[in-house]
Amino acid sequence: MTDQTPKKSTALDAFLNLLTLITLGWFSISLGRLLFVIIEKTVGDSKDNFFYMMGPNPFSWPIASLLIITPIFLAVSGLLHRQYKNGRLEKGAIYRWLTYFMLLVSSIIIIGDLIKLVDNLLSGDYKIDTILKILTVLVIAVCIFLYYLYDLKREDYTKRSLVAQIAFTTVIVMALASIVSGFLVADSPKLAREKKMDLERVNHLSQLSYSLEDFYRQNDGLPTDLSEKRYAYFVDPETKQLYEYRKISPNSYELCATFTHEASVPDGMTPYYPEPRGDGADWNFHTAGRECYERKIDTEPEGVVISKPAKSPIN
Repeated sequence: MTDQTPKKSTALDAFLNLLTLITLGWFSISLGRLLFVIIEKTVGDSKDNFFYMMGPNPFSWPIASLLIITPIFLAVSGLLHRQYKNGRLEKGAIYRWLTYFMLLVSSIIIIGDLIKLVDNLLSGDYKIDTILKILTVLVIAVCIFLYYLYDLKREDYTKRSLVAQIAFTTVIVMALASIVSGFLVADSPKLAREKKMDLERVNHLSQLSYSLEDFYRQNDGLPTDLSEKRYAYFVDPETKQLYEYRKISPNSYELCATFTHEASVPDGMTPYYPEPRGDGADWNFHTAGRECYERKIDTEPEGVVISKPAKSPIN
């Protein structure tokens, strides 16, 4: 008699378990990152280094990730459990190795997070945003640890599991609640676009400054205008016009740009150049409106240095 028992596919087992592990990790990171920026935006300091380093719109990547990765994670997990239920796969070595790996990672995160929490408290750091961030990581890690510990001991997949149903519902609720909260506190698409264009202007001014310095080194002087093809890339992202440029002397010049919003930078961050923030010395610390920056190229090999900031003329 031919054996009708379905063969256990090691390749399929590895594929589904690895995909589940990867999508779970992606989901956890995206959820944690979104909750971090929500905490920072609502009860924290929006000029904190963490918030600043995530760009002009820190909500876009985690929200987009959750919208895509959550249904994939739930679908792959459901498919894997149906394979166990129908007997097409069995919980073999691959499953145990990956599950113990997830338990190990979760344990390390939990231990490290508890140490961080106690260290902050002993150091007198009682800031609500710091505590909430630590608790966010702790809750996510504990939930993953407890579920995988339960699933490791689970033997019968033919019966509905209340724990699995609760976990499935929790993932959906947490993802939806975080996404909705993110949309509520995030900048509008128009504001995010304006901030992105301001950041692009800052990058253009920096690149243009380097390009002008190269021109000076090669020609022992500065160009009279920006009509050369090499400067065609440096245009305002909104108006598509070249940035204002004025040659002051053989080795000094002025660049002007119009920003929509004041730069959002960490309170602990200081300008690269020594002048105080807000006087036009460093375009990374720009204010809203038209600002001009007078710069002088040092004749020594050290490079560009800032002279006194130029004030915008009153129209």
